[in-house]
Amino acid sequence: MNTMEDIVQIVRQIGQQQAQNAYYRDCYALFKLLQDLTEHTLNELQNLYKSGTERSTNSVHQLLRNFQNTICNLVERACEAQAECEEFCSVNASFSARDVFDPIRRMHTDPQA
Repeated sequence: MNTMEDIVQIVRQIGQQQAQNAYYRDCYALFKLLQDLTEHTLNELQNLYKSGTERSTNSVHQLLRNFQNTICNLVERACEAQAECEEFCSVNASFSARDVFDPIRRMHTDPQA
């Protein structure tokens, strides 16, 4: 028969697995958003190129600024998802949003970096 410690350990493992699953699910959703954003931005850039209007330079800069800001937002959300997961368990370094995106985060917060 299982002791109370065994039950506690099983419940802890289930909680850790659920936290990891939520983290990976969040990362996948953010990746899909990035994929959609990239496709949308590419299409908009192609449309601007084809139109050849004089306003296109300002439009390109605005489009790319929006792209960069959205990417930084997605990076922050991925790091927040990791922090939530780490309340229950550690994240393997090879799956760490914080480790992967830290250079981007530093670049956004300190453009001189």
